[in-house]
Amino acid sequence: MNPARLAATSLGAAALLAAGSVALSAALLPERVPTHFALDGAADDWSSRVGAVTFMAVLTVALAALFAGLAALVPRIPWDLVNLPDKQRWTELGKQDVVRRRLRTDLCWVGSATVLLVAVGNLAVLAAARSGSGRLPWWAGAVFGVWLLGLLGYALVGTRRRYRAPDQGRTD
Repeated sequence: MNPARLAATSLGAAALLAAGSVALSAALLPERVPTHFALDGAADDWSSRVGAVTFMAVLTVALAALFAGLAALVPRIPWDLVNLPDKQRWTELGKQDVVRRRLRTDLCWVGSATVLLVAVGNLAVLAAARSGSGRLPWWAGAVFGVWLLGLLGYALVGTRRRYRAPDQGRTD
């Protein structure tokens, strides 16, 4: 499977997993649900089960649709609006399609990670609601940290490797 198709499939799979976390939450959440948390993980605002599940569902669908829609629009974006290092070099070599394919793939990977973060957030809210304490589990912050560091690393690799100016002899 080529990288672009793998990334798009990953986004679809992440959306399905997030939808599963919404369905699980709908089945298992109590009537009163912690929906906002302080920095230390303690709940500081509450909502009804219907309100919480509706928010989870809308957020899941909206994020998956946003990233899928942006990825679908990449081929239609005017080249003048694309911003990347050494853009002139990419243009001189006629590599605009390579850049567009990479941008589309990157949007799908970042979207997959973000939708999975939402799924984990949904499960963390479920765990907090069922714990009786209303506190987020410790792993919620750890997952957020991994997501944040992963995106930072992905962005650095992108700017340093994937989007550096191509050499005359390179064919990718």
